Amino acid sequence: MFPKVDPIPLPAPVWLFKVLEMLTVTLHFLAVYLLVAGLIATTVWAILGRRRSDGGMLNASGAIASRLPVLMTFVINLGVPPLLFAQVLYGRAIYTSSILMGVYWISVVFLLMVAYTMLYVMTGRINRGRPWGLAGLVALLVVLVIGMIYTSNMTLMIRPQAWVESYRNDPLGLHLNHSDPTFTPRWLFMMLGSLSVGGAGMLLLALTKSLPSEGAAVLRRWGTKLMVAGAILQTVFAVWVFAAQPDGVWTAMTRTAQGYVYVPCMILWCAVTVGVAALGALGGRKADSADWKLPVLAGLVVFVQTALTAIIRGGIRDVTLLAHGYNVWDREVASNWIVVGAFLLLFVGGLAAVGWLVSVMAQAKPLEEKYA
Repeated sequence: MFPKVDPIPLPAPVWLFKVLEMLTVTLHFLAVYLLVAGLIATTVWAILGRRRSDGGMLNASGAIASRLPVLMTFVINLGVPPLLFAQVLYGRAIYTSSILMGVYWISVVFLLMVAYTMLYVMTGRINRGRPWGLAGLVALLVVLVIGMIYTSNMTLMIRPQAWVESYRNDPLGLHLNHSDPTFTPRWLFMMLGSLSVGGAGMLLLALTKSLPSEGAAVLRRWGTKLMVAGAILQTVFAVWVFAAQPDGVWTAMTRTAQGYVYVPCMILWCAVTVGVAALGALGGRKADSADWKLPVLAGLVVFVQTALTAIIRGGIRDVTLLAHGYNVWDREVASNWIVVGAFLLLFVGGLAAVGWLVSVMAQAKPLEEKYA
């Protein structure tokens, strides 16, 4: 059913690749969540703000839109490492699914170009004082389509029983896995569940001193609401995701040896999600406060929630593939710790460099941001 194992052994233990994949996919998910939620908010506010002549909405929309091109660079660059680690660990599965939907998979590159272009069109129109809502809507739709393509690949790679029939029906790389019962809930979980992370990001953005007070007030007021809405939506879609799983996945994750890892993670995820909603509700009562403590706490909580999401997602993939005979832990390893050490050193150095760049941006002298 699966292609033969690559005869070249792994240069490091499987657990290290798993940890690196979980860490990098968490960072990637955070960037994706911020992008999707940011596009939703900036598009809605740009349209409503002009219709209502609401300066607060327009300033909040412009503040988000002007930062989205930079955010897109993080989405793309943080998306490469987890994909590479997934290819190392699950190459025999993800290569097959990628070939079955090859046309759509390749189209992601061009769709990203379109979305990126629309983000710059938005900022250009903002700088010229022109309406930017339509450009934001186009970018949002393209990003949602990219999310559908990724969801299709990530669900198809764990359905080896469908590969042969899929190829017989469509050998030209035009297969999408939208008929899979887990496709829709997983896509909705990622796209609409982004609101809680986006809400926390808005609270942090509201701390920017260069924003007009009315724009910051909109970010605080709606950021708290989006945290609550996102937590509720993610809970609903998480239940739907598990309900749609094939027989045996829930049992494998809760009543076997894997349960010692995944059951605590699922319980903690539920608790943290309640915490996200509670922080949003608490922040809603203090929407006029510019204190930094709640936004920072909200940011830390949604980071933990996203990390737990990545772990549980990885568990679903592992137990589903194991049911079909693919054991990700059963790999030949010939550790080369010199190479691994050099990689980890560069990896940590890269993260430190990114942190330094962020700190430099935060310490830069702010310019007044007015978009209305």
